[in-house]
Amino acid sequence: YQNSSSNNLTYWGLDYPLLTAYHAYICGWISNKINPTWCALKESHGHESSLHKLFMRYTVFIADLLIYYPAVFYVYRSDVLHKNVATKKFTVLLTNLFYPLLILIDHGHFQYNSISLGLALIAFVMATQSTSFLTSAFFFTLSLNYKQMELYHAVPIFVYLLSAYCFEQRKIKLKTFLSLGTIVILTFFIIWVPVLKHDPIAVLKRLFPFERGLYEDKVANFWCTINLVVKLRSKFTHEALAKICLLTTSLSILPSCFMLFRRPTFNVSLCFYLFSFQVHEKTILLPCLPLMLLTATYPVECFSFLQFAMISVFPLMVKDNLVLIFWLTFIGFSILALQRIYVHLNQVSLFQLFFSILCITATLPLLIAAIYIQPPSRYPDLWIVLMSVCSCAYFLIILAQFHIYQFKETTFKQNPTKKD
Repeated sequence: YQNSSSNNLTYWGLDYPLLTAYHAYICGWISNKINPTWCALKESHGHESSLHKLFMRYTVFIADLLIYYPAVFYVYRSDVLHKNVATKKFTVLLTNLFYPLLILIDHGHFQYNSISLGLALIAFVMATQSTSFLTSAFFFTLSLNYKQMELYHAVPIFVYLLSAYCFEQRKIKLKTFLSLGTIVILTFFIIWVPVLKHDPIAVLKRLFPFERGLYEDKVANFWCTINLVVKLRSKFTHEALAKICLLTTSLSILPSCFMLFRRPTFNVSLCFYLFSFQVHEKTILLPCLPLMLLTATYPVECFSFLQFAMISVFPLMVKDNLVLIFWLTFIGFSILALQRIYVHLNQVSLFQLFFSILCITATLPLLIAAIYIQPPSRYPDLWIVLMSVCSCAYFLIILAQFHIYQFKETTFKQNPTKKD
């Protein structure tokens, strides 16, 4: 986390929390035992042998086997989603196991999002069980200490735990509240002990690099889109933009948090993605996670969003030479989506279905143009920007829809099956 003669932060400096550091240390230790040249200090910079890439892919796959897949099957076996409805549970299982974006980013980009997402999945399920809410807080704290992006889920799970277990007839249950706080603080303390006696501020600066700016690359969020009209970064300082993002994000999540006392939704994490400061393309995985759990309840809305999430990171796939595998997995997932939508056809609005297909079909030519058609010299990022704008527009539509659904279910208590 600190720059030194033996730790060049400009070359892949660590910018994730302590659990990631511990995981990286274990992988590095194993790597050194297999082949010391893979991680030799300074000399290994730029090392990209095929065997080392294979080793890295194995580390991602092992993380899936140990954390993510068990978490998905835990969700499948639980009674949280679609009790006793096998077809609906199977849809959720297939989506979580084979969603291409998570596979492409983790296995193609050498990330370990499956660990934090898997821990968050376990926390989500346990949060609904009155005997496991403290365990839920523990697992979510682990998830947050693996990747700080889990802050996107922190607000809804905090509000849910608080409202479900710490309040009774509008009065706070002090013992329960203190138990919840103790679990979270103690878990944080144990994980952070090694850096507390050194320089924890240096770690925090790496975790929240405000100096990097409003967003990275052409991400499909609100700020990147509006920047086409208003050049925010030239009009405001980093500090001012951070405050604006904090204000807009807070305002955007208030309605969902207020209604969260009735039932949890994915709205809050999507609000964070759209309006937060310093957003990366890969962050779209955060709202995708709870959305994958709703594919059997809102099949068209969820599957179309998941496909647009893939479209939004296409420039990253081009950069990492993953275009062919992107198209293969995108087509395969589209077939899976249509098949599962057909299974749940009685829940589908035909207008919504045709509208979603139209939006996706209209956007696909931009992906082809990004590879084969040279953009005008005056607008070198034209195709990428248009992809981001189209994706952002669709995300906003889905966000509005789910706020409406949440409001209807919270206010009128309609359609009890959807409460699952």
